[in-house]
Amino acid sequence: MSIAILIEELRQQIGDLERRLSNLVLTGQITAVDADNHVCRFTHGALTTGWVRWLTTRAGADRDWWCPSVGEQAILFSPDGEPNQGWVLPAGYSNAFPPPDTDPARHVVAYGDGMRVVHEPGRLVLDGWDAGGTVEIRAKYLVLKIAEEGFYHLDLAGMATRTTHLGGNQFKTESWTAGTVVTPEPDQGFHPPEVEA
Repeated sequence: MSIAILIEELRQQIGDLERRLSNLVLTGQITAVDADNHVCRFTHGALTTGWVRWLTTRAGADRDWWCPSVGEQAILFSPDGEPNQGWVLPAGYSNAFPPPDTDPARHVVAYGDGMRVVHEPGRLVLDGWDAGGTVEIRAKYLVLKIAEEGFYHLDLAGMATRTTHLGGNQFKTESWTAGTVVTPEPDQGFHPPEVEA
């Protein structure tokens, strides 16, 4: 083998290594999503990948699902330097998708339809009010603890029971069925419900 051929092969190998090295970590945005197959296309400059997987927080016996959005800023990790074999890590804020809040004491999840989950010290809000949405909780039994006003137990038969602590070992229990109305009093406590006719 001549020196010229050897030098040319080395030059090509170095070029390939440089290309792979430059593709290890890329910033760009998601340009297409195939939710059914949980893959997306990622674009960085003139480069657009084939269908690649995105990373999530858990994907074992416990797992979550949060499909990225087209236009969402992301990072592509390609351990071997081949973008079509990489993994996309959503998400980076952008002018198109700014943060939903800027208070460092809050954790806020804002959904595209206007629903929000907000946590701040001492307060958790599941907010579907402005979105005109519905909050649905599915369970065979539901127990709500409301400050010192007591526990509210709801069961799958439509029976609700409120147990109010009266002090010491004294409790008061009230029950009602689905379709009743419980109205708030000015002191934010609750009085026994009135059953609708």
